Formats: sequence, structure tokens, C-alpha cells
Amino acid sequence: MNTATTKVHFASKQLLIAAIALMTCSSLAAQEAESEQDKKDADVERIIVTVERRTQDLQDLAGTAFAFSGEDLKAQGIQDITDIAESIPGLEIGNNQGNVEVWIRGIGSSNNTELGDPAAATHLDGVYIPRPSGIGSAFFDISRVEVNVGPQGTLRGRNATAGSVNIIPWRPALNQWNGSAEVEVGNYNQRSITGALNIPATDNLAFRIAGTKVDHDSYYNDVGPLDLELAEAADNLGLRFQALYEPTDDLSIYLSYDYAREQGTGYTGTNFALPLGLGIDPDDIEDPRDVVGRGFTPIQDTIHDGFKIEVTWDMGKALLEYNGSYRDLIYDYQAATPLSPDFPGVFEALDPLDQAIDDFSRFQFLTDSESIIHELRLLSDDDTSRLTYTAGIFLFNERQQTFLASAGDRGGFFQGAEFNQPNTDTDSFSVYGDATYEFSADTRLTIGLRYTEDTKTRQGVNARYAFALGGFDVNTGNPFGCCMGARVGTEGFAFAGFGRSIYEPDQDGDGAVSDAEFLNFYFDGIAQFGERDTLDDIFANGITPGGADVRPACSDSDVTDSLICNQDGTHSFAVPISPNNSITVQDGRIDNNFVDWRIRIEHDLNNDQLVYGLIATGHKSGGFNDTFSDPTTGLTLAPTYQEESVTLFEFGSKNEFDLGDVPTTFNFSAFYNDYRDQVFTNLLSVEQALEFNSGAPVDPLDATPGALVVSFSFNAADSAIYGMQFDGKFELPYDMNLNWTALWLEAEIEDSQDIQDSRFQADVAPDEAVFQSIDGNRLPRTPRFQLNASLSQVFDISSGTIDYVISAGWRDEQFLTIFNSIDYQNPDNPRRRLDDSVDAYWTVDAGLGYTHGDGALRFEAFANNLFDEVRTAATIITQFDNTRFFTRPRTFGVRMRYTY
Repeated sequence: MNTATTKVHFASKQLLIAAIALMTCSSLAAQEAESEQDKKDADVERIIVTVERRTQDLQDLAGTAFAFSGEDLKAQGIQDITDIAESIPGLEIGNNQGNVEVWIRGIGSSNNTELGDPAAATHLDGVYIPRPSGIGSAFFDISRVEVNVGPQGTLRGRNATAGSVNIIPWRPALNQWNGSAEVEVGNYNQRSITGALNIPATDNLAFRIAGTKVDHDSYYNDVGPLDLELAEAADNLGLRFQALYEPTDDLSIYLSYDYAREQGTGYTGTNFALPLGLGIDPDDIEDPRDVVGRGFTPIQDTIHDGFKIEVTWDMGKALLEYNGSYRDLIYDYQAATPLSPDFPGVFEALDPLDQAIDDFSRFQFLTDSESIIHELRLLSDDDTSRLTYTAGIFLFNERQQTFLASAGDRGGFFQGAEFNQPNTDTDSFSVYGDATYEFSADTRLTIGLRYTEDTKTRQGVNARYAFALGGFDVNTGNPFGCCMGARVGTEGFAFAGFGRSIYEPDQDGDGAVSDAEFLNFYFDGIAQFGERDTLDDIFANGITPGGADVRPACSDSDVTDSLICNQDGTHSFAVPISPNNSITVQDGRIDNNFVDWRIRIEHDLNNDQLVYGLIATGHKSGGFNDTFSDPTTGLTLAPTYQEESVTLFEFGSKNEFDLGDVPTTFNFSAFYNDYRDQVFTNLLSVEQALEFNSGAPVDPLDATPGALVVSFSFNAADSAIYGMQFDGKFELPYDMNLNWTALWLEAEIEDSQDIQDSRFQADVAPDEAVFQSIDGNRLPRTPRFQLNASLSQVFDISSGTIDYVISAGWRDEQFLTIFNSIDYQNPDNPRRRLDDSVDAYWTVDAGLGYTHGDGALRFEAFANNLFDEVRTAATIITQFDNTRFFTRPRTFGVRMRYTY
């Protein structure tokens, strides 16, 4: 047994001992209080949840979950799903360039491409959301948000290894006229209006219409001379239409349609590479959102909408339920990332500044995801039976188009890259069941089982464009001695995107891509060159052989001397096709099938004390990598990786009692996650990927670097995640409530393969872009200690009521990548550019409300992140980047709501 395994077994043993000790204490406490507690329920406010797809009291749930009402979230200034993480220990949500990444207790996925699937499942109104971009604008008219911790396979249609986040909106109510209208103003010129109306059309038919419009200025500030509107401005619209029809007491039909559109400026993050490279301490940068802008204002246009039908038939002792849905996400984002955060000397470092800010190197993400879900469930509906169950069949289909491209403005040897995948198809079939049997009034056993088949395929093309653009220097005879840097991507530039017509570059089918075919392919991917672009002019003058018919016409007078050098009156611009160019047709496929299960036993010590133990498993489907060519054989391959698995062991107790005269809740759980075959995604050279895929061990000091770099995912490690969670509530005198949750979390990588250090690029730093050991490193996004607490109170005054809530959260230090800021070349003096750590921090939210009279009119004031503690929520570290995305800055405002 190796050292790492011994440590884990020792930790597991200690964990079990602690759990048994705590359960014993709980049992003794139960026996001491039995004479009183068996006769009455402690007077603690009830929280009703549906995390197991049945309505139940949270205190009766034999597992770990969290629930927040929509009103509670608004009172603290929480605006969308990403803000919730500050209120729930163990939950981490980052917005990485518009991609929402959810992690629960260290289990998640940073592969947010079309090839990846989330490990934590997000649901809106009971519908699984495969790509949660844009979901923030559906965050209105919310009844509650529930977070269930741990594998969910035997309960829900789509598998989830980490847990689930469920956003539950209000539904129509029969025979009720009601509604609300709310306006809000705040800092950053925040302006929002939200409304809802419930319409009882007949005794058995009701409609609900709700909508919101939210605008605010950018959280970024351009300190450069362009004064651009930069990232994180909002121009969002959300609408929801619902209908509920109950023609008989046994039949219910629910229909809904929701629409969200975000036209703000998206998320670019801040690249710290320049100041870190100059030795600037990031703590000396006062505001990471004070940046030097370049190019143009980011452009976002996200449309996310969907339909749902839910039919429920009460058959007496069982319910039959059908859920069908269609969702469509179109995510379109174009930006030029800011040059640098503001620091003393930034403009000197960017000299010549006029050229730096006039760099239109841009990127565009364009995704269209259409998903269709059919789910049929049978669930028991007889409260007198000792057996309750649910069984279901789940069909999921997703069709994606994905486009990612960049244009390298002013580049002499790199003019861009393109990933264009018109067909990525995912099909999933699952059958699942979950049953609970009551052995007695106090003891219950739950057994669940699930079988899943997943298939994913993709066709498309990846390309890298690297034309060696230079002019002949008559003084030195150097063919690249002058005039480096063609312009591409300036004002008016547009990629063709999904409008590309050529996906097979070898148009004549001779087995080779000629220069002419390569250029045809390149120009086919450009819908329009920019007003000040010169790359099109260079090619239009026939500097290289072949070419595309779509090249714009250009006369000699249109080509300036600063771009074309003349020798003896002829064009002598050198434009060879670089060996770093590549076009690779993509064709990948993966088929998975696996079985998950759970077993749970729970026992009521009395009416108010529950102990339980459970084991649950979950899998996340495997996948495949980009297709690339083996330079030695000329063959193409798309290496695959297998599914991940998680086995959760959890022991816990839930307790309600009176502490003196104070109704009190005290819960605890001890957990251990056995995380197997964890998938990591790194950037490798083709040569390294081939060596790794061959199955031969890769010497960390002898891995072959190369020029062409690919994204490569593989089953890299096993990990151990364990800890304990405590939570409770005190219902204090004068209607004062104190809620708290504390988490201790350990998360260690063990038995890993050596990992290529993807923070370095193989063709730039071959001595550092090699394989290194990460055994013993901590998993990303796992603060060791976490705490949340909130204090709230309601009291009467002559004209109504006043209430307040103060919520505080603390997160211990954490890492955001698997490398834990380690500098393998300089372990004692690590370079700041490799820093992926986040210091420990507190956040405080506060809300104050006044309700007038009978409750129709209400005024609120709120402050989210009261002390403006801005921390990194996600990061990208590469050879030239240390880009960070941040938690929301301090926001505050007031709102008025009228309810009728």
C-alpha cells in the first residue's frame, strides 16, 4: 500500500470514528430529551424542498441539501445563479467567458466546450439545462432555489456526479387573481423592472405571465485613451409564459415557455501577464477591473429559450408523469481582451501606446445548442403504503454547432485560428428507479438503480493560419527584413462562422492540400474584411500562387508602401505557407454505458431526531479529443477517454430540540467521495499527445515538444474528497433567527499520471512544457474551511413591519488549477505568472425591508458584497496569459414592489 493510499485510509478511519462519535452523542441527547420531544415537535420554521422530486421537509431528508426562497435571495441583492455560491459552503460557481461552471465539494468540470458535459446538473423548472449560458436572465419570479449535494442518478433523468442546482419558478395558481410589479435602481446605473400576473381564466385553467428587464453599466473601467465600454455591462430581458389546466381531479397539464436575451458586453476577464511579468505584486493593483482597453467594445448576443409540457395523471395509488421539453441556446460573443490592468508605469510598458490600443486581435465564440428531452415517470402516491417508489425512462438529445475563431492583428507569423464544428450530437438513454421501504414507523431503507447509455459524435474542422508575412529589405537582402505585421480584424471585419461552405480543404481529392486550396479555405471562413485590413490586399495582388475567387479586388495604389516593399518596381512581399499552418478534419465518436446505484438507511430516534447512512455512485460520460494527424504515419486519430466515477459515503444526523426556550436545529454529516478516473484537460503538442496516447510511460524530462498544440483530455488521476459539515438554526426571541453552516473539506489528488505543464507552450518553452507529477496536490476550488451565517429579524411598527437580514460568508484560501501555483523550475521562488491561488476572504450581504399595512406595498434596500471583497472566480494560465474572472463587486440599491 503506498503512502497516499495509507493517508486516505487513515483519514477515512478517523472520519468514520468522528461520525460514530457524533451519532452516539446525538443518540444520548435524544434519549435525555425523549420524554419531552416525543410528545411535540420543536417549534422550528419548516423548509419544504423537492430535491428528491417529492415534497418533504428539509429536516426529513436523509442527505445534504440547501434551499433558499426567491425573496430571501433578492433581499441580499443576489442577481443570478453565480452569486449563490457565496451563500452555500462547498458550492463554487464561476463565469468563464460566459460559460457557467458549477463545482460542488471539488467535483465539477472546466471542459465547457461542445465536447464536455457538466458534472453538476442545472435545472430550470424541472428541465435539465445542458449549457447554462444565459440562464441568469431567467432568474426572476423565483419560488426557490435548491442545491442537492452528491450523485443524483437514481432520482433524475440526466446523470450528475457532483449534485444538482434547481431553479424553481412560481407556477400558475387556480382561482386566484394576483400579481406584482417591482422597480429597482442601484449603483453602476442599475435599472430593472420586474412584473408577474396570475390570471384565473376558468375554475380549472390559469395563466401566469412574468418578465424582467435589467440594465447596468460595465463593472470595468477603461483607464486608457479609448474610453471604451468594456465587459460585464448588462442589457438583459427575460420573459416567462405558463399555463395550468386541470380538467379533472386526476389530470393536470402544465405548459411553459421562457425566453432570455442578454445583449451586454459579456466576460473578458483581466490578463495579468504584463504586470506579473514585470514583477508587479497583484496585491498592489487596486482594482483588477481598471484596465487599458483596446480595439472595440465587446459584443454579446445570447438568446436562450425553451418550451416545456408536463402531464400528470393520478391513477389512484400511483402517479404517471410525462415531461417533454425543447431548449435552444444561441451564444454569440466577440471581444478584444483588455491589454492590462492598471498599475504604475503601465503606459510606459505598453509603449508605443497608439499601436497597442489599435490592436484589433479578436476572438468570437458562436454556439447553437438545441436539446430535446422526453421523460416518463411512475411514482407512488399512497401515503398509507410502506413502500414509496419512483421509476423513469429518460431520453436526451442535443445537437450543437460550435464556432471559435481568432484573428491575429499586426501579426507577422500568426493570423488566426478556427474551430468550426457544424455537427456535435449527443444521445442519452437512461432507465432508473428508486424505492423506499418502511420496516417500521422509525426505520426506512432506500435502494436505487440506474442504467445509462451515452453516445457523442462530432464532425467539423480545426485550422491554424500562420502566413509568414514580410517584405524584402533591399539593404540587407533579408526576405523578411521589413514591413512585418499585416492588419486583420479591424472595423467591419466578420468571420463567416456557420456560413462557411468549405469543410474539406482537399477540394480536388488528391490527398494533399495545396497552397491554393489552403488559401481558398482561409478566405471561405471570412465573411468580410475590415476597413483597415491589409491581409486581403496582400493576397489580392497575387503575392502567393493560387487563391480564392472571393478575394477583394485591389490595385497597386490601394497598397501602401508601409506594407509592400518594392524592388526594381515589382512586388517582392514574401508570403510562404508556414509549416505551422494546419487544417484538420474532425471526426470523433464515443459510446458509454454504465450502472449507478444508491443505498440508504435512515432511522428516527424520535419525532425530531434522524440518523442516516448512505452510499451513492455517479458517472460522467467519457469523450474524445480533437482529431489530429500523426506526422510519422499521416494517419488521423481522435483519442478517447473513459467516464469518471464518484462513490459517495455519507453518515449524518438531523436534530430539532429546545435549547432552553430557543427552538434549535443542529445537523451534521461526515462524507467521503472516492473520485476515480478524473479527467483533466491540458494543452499538448501533437508529438506529446501521440506519446501519451500510445500508452507508453512519458518521461517528464524527455517528452517530445512540438510546434502544433492541441487541447487534450485524458483520465489522469484518482482523488479523495472527504470532510464534515455542520449546520443549524436558532429561533431567538423577538422574531430573530440565526442560521449557520460550517464545512471542513479535504480534497487530494492521488495516484495520478504525470501531467504536461499546460501553462507553457511546447513550441515556445519546450524545456518547461513537459510532464510533471501532481500527486498530493489539492483539487481546484476546494477551500479547506468554509462558513456561512445569516441573522434576520421581523418586528412590527404601527404602519406595518420592518425586517432585515445580514449574511456573512468566509472562504479559506484555495487554488483554481491542478498545479497549485507550483513553479517546477523555481520551486523556492515561484514566478507570479503561475499564481492560481485565491486568498481567504469574507463577504457580507445585507438587506432592509419595510412592508406597509396589509403587505401590498413594500420597500427594500440591499447591499451585496458590502465590503467590496473582489476575488478570482476562474482563471486561465497559458504561455502568454494569466487571465482572471472575478466575483461581483459591491452592488447596492433600492427597490419598490407592489403586490395585488
